[in-house]
Amino acid sequence: MSLKIKAYAIFIAVALIVGLSESSCSSVKVQTERILSSNPTTTLPISSSLKVISEQHVSSRLINFTMKSNALSFIVHVDVLLPSDYASNPKTRYPVIYLLHGGTSGPNTGKEYKQWIDSGNATALTANLPVICVMPEAGSGGWYTNWYNNGKGGSPQWQTFHVLQLVPLIDHNFRTVDNRNDRAIVGLSMGGYGSFEYASQFPDIFGIAASFSGAVDIAYPPNVAGPMAKVIVGIMAKGDGGTPTSPFGSFSKNQIVWRGHDPADLVQNLSNTKLLLFTGNGTPGPLDNSATINGFSTGIEKIVYLSTIEMEFQLFKYRIKFYADNYGPGTHSWPYWQRDLQLALPMILADFNDNATWPTQFTYSSISDTFSQWGYTITFRRKDVEFGTLVQLSKTHFLVKGSGSANITTPTFFKPNTKFAIQVQTEAANSSVLNHLSTVTSNSKGQLNLSLYLGPSNTITEYGPNWVAKNTKIYTASVRVS
Repeated sequence: MSLKIKAYAIFIAVALIVGLSESSCSSVKVQTERILSSNPTTTLPISSSLKVISEQHVSSRLINFTMKSNALSFIVHVDVLLPSDYASNPKTRYPVIYLLHGGTSGPNTGKEYKQWIDSGNATALTANLPVICVMPEAGSGGWYTNWYNNGKGGSPQWQTFHVLQLVPLIDHNFRTVDNRNDRAIVGLSMGGYGSFEYASQFPDIFGIAASFSGAVDIAYPPNVAGPMAKVIVGIMAKGDGGTPTSPFGSFSKNQIVWRGHDPADLVQNLSNTKLLLFTGNGTPGPLDNSATINGFSTGIEKIVYLSTIEMEFQLFKYRIKFYADNYGPGTHSWPYWQRDLQLALPMILADFNDNATWPTQFTYSSISDTFSQWGYTITFRRKDVEFGTLVQLSKTHFLVKGSGSANITTPTFFKPNTKFAIQVQTEAANSSVLNHLSTVTSNSKGQLNLSLYLGPSNTITEYGPNWVAKNTKIYTASVRVS
């Protein structure tokens, strides 16, 4: 095993305990009928399953909310930090930054969300900036995911709470610019993972993502990252009242779940997102002192540095633009995360652009049987869990990859109540190409509803214990509309 691989393996065995200690009612579905105009929005429907129990005005800028969500079996808190001129400019709308906290080995105190206010200097750093900051609770080891819970699901569903419930509540109750181009997500350590995880799962909701010393890779390469990641995720999950396999399942049996929530595996989903990565190398640096230099802060940063580098390799591989500040000496401690935020804020504000158009080309992969993204909704009908992929090449040409069959609803690209010719070319099991011609009438909103047969459904879970790539086929259907 190479020195790099050995070091990377240690990463995971220690690293993601993260961030960590230094800081020591119906379900909502993504709106599927967005109009891809020159000024697109990503407005989500308000959920009746998220309720504000109380609010406390801590200062003229800071409001603390106590909330109850059907996605969680416990009460949670959210801090909202307003711009200094919010009250004096009642007609002004502001972009939003979601600031995600790091984790600890537990037990969960319910106060981890206060890290950015108490230790991160967020109040002073944003005092004169035209931006709303939202700092939600996420447990000491919640890992910014809907917990697998041995396949049963249920609480905590952090992703549902943060993205599908909290984002629309914030947009509804504050004067936000409610589209992806003016919505950023930023996090440190475990929260750095969360920022890239949410941005890769929901690229049409978050236009900017930043990670500070983030655990942005939990499963790639699987023979190195996975076995070690499961140890740390398990320790932190126990601190949150779960079992070691509660968040993502067993890595050996449920690797597809881990990879389906790993930003490094979902890297192509981020091709149209502004990406910022900050990390030190773990050696003491210019902002360190006797309080910040210890085996934990140096060892963790060395390992998370390797995690960040692996993510950067993936971004290079797919030619995805990003900004990286691999600043050399620096430990896993707040002086560096404060500086990271101070350096990142001007870049984030400069990237906010509510006039930016949605991409004409993108790739999006998910392990969900149903997903809604960039105005499309796709439902796969297949026998087991695997990645499914949508590739838009133009408004009239897209690809669907997977097995079994798929139902697709397109964005509102087309003239309503009009017949369109559909040409489908599908790669079959024997590598031949099946051609199919038909006509489809758009609905009153200008969407097309299509049913595609991709090929025989795979019967083995992708990356599962019995999975062998050569025994699993992924078919591609090329759809052209004229």
